[in-house]
Amino acid sequence: MKIFFGFIFIISLLQNISAHRSFQDIKDKIKFDKFTNMFSDLWLYSLSATMLVSAAPLLVIFLIPDLKNHRVLLNILLAFAAGGLLGDAFLHLIPHSIDPHDHSDSHDHKHGHSHEHGHGHSHEHGHGHSHAHEHSMEVLHDHSKNMIVGLWVVAGIMSFLIVEKFVRLVKGDHGHSHNVYDESQTTTGPVSDKWQSLKGENTNSEMEVRSRKSKEKHVKSSESRTVIGEQIQNIKVSGYLNLVADFAHNFTDGLAIGASFLVNKNVGIVTTITILFHEVPHEIGDYAILIQSGCSRKKAIMLQLVTAIGAMLGTILSLLAQDIGTSSTWILPFTAGGFIYISTVSVLPELLKSHSTFGQSIGEIVAMVTGVGMMVAIAYFE
Repeated sequence: MKIFFGFIFIISLLQNISAHRSFQDIKDKIKFDKFTNMFSDLWLYSLSATMLVSAAPLLVIFLIPDLKNHRVLLNILLAFAAGGLLGDAFLHLIPHSIDPHDHSDSHDHKHGHSHEHGHGHSHEHGHGHSHAHEHSMEVLHDHSKNMIVGLWVVAGIMSFLIVEKFVRLVKGDHGHSHNVYDESQTTTGPVSDKWQSLKGENTNSEMEVRSRKSKEKHVKSSESRTVIGEQIQNIKVSGYLNLVADFAHNFTDGLAIGASFLVNKNVGIVTTITILFHEVPHEIGDYAILIQSGCSRKKAIMLQLVTAIGAMLGTILSLLAQDIGTSSTWILPFTAGGFIYISTVSVLPELLKSHSTFGQSIGEIVAMVTGVGMMVAIAYFE
């Protein structure tokens, strides 16, 4: 009898263990499904926000007329682009490189300050020396950090300079001026020498006179095409350099979007709206630079779609590796250096060579100030 009850007890115990395991498996499955849904929503929201930020500026660009037939409007947008690039570099990228968590740091500082007032006078005196030492070390650390940021900015400027110099050397440009308005390019040098040699030929025959004029016209046309072609090639270098900087900038925007949605959905939405208002004027300026670089309207839009890949990559990397932001802080000041180089070396010199009237010059200055002002407003509300 005892054996019978013992056998029943063992069976009941095994059934309870089995039921408990089944219940635990169900709980684990519910937790896994909940995590999977949350993870899929995170990716959906992040990638959708990145696509919105990348596509919205293109909708605005479609409303802009063909800039090749509106030179005045092109100069206005180029000035706007220069102001936006400089404002983005000095008011957004560099400050974020120096102090990426300004609001949280200030909050912590205030909290620490109120905590210090709670100590007695004798306690403060006892820790006065260590306090001063910590303060000096903090100042030294901040100085080193600021210097590193500055070095990365200079590295960005130098890198873009090296790339442009290398491309010009490969294309056979050795620093000569290629202004199509410089008449000396077409009236002196090889053209003049060939003209002098042609003048010495026998001109008695009408056939030889026609041959001489034909040769002269061919030489002048060839030289003129060479000058114009070299200028267009050189401008395209700056256009593609701007694409590289824009790709890196979009990559950092993608990092910010992914990291913000990792915090929560509300933070992600606010960050997306901020970046969207920042990207619309920025992409309009980039479009104007590409048109100035010799790109067609269709090609300029397609190239800007290519730079949107940078934003998608940034978002994906941010979601896959949550600490990617700390290892990519050099991208911000490096990109800032690229923006400074493009605006001061490529865009502004083109405006100076455009022979604008007084009224057009005023409009270009106002457009440049507007570009900086929009970056000020965006930086203020960030």
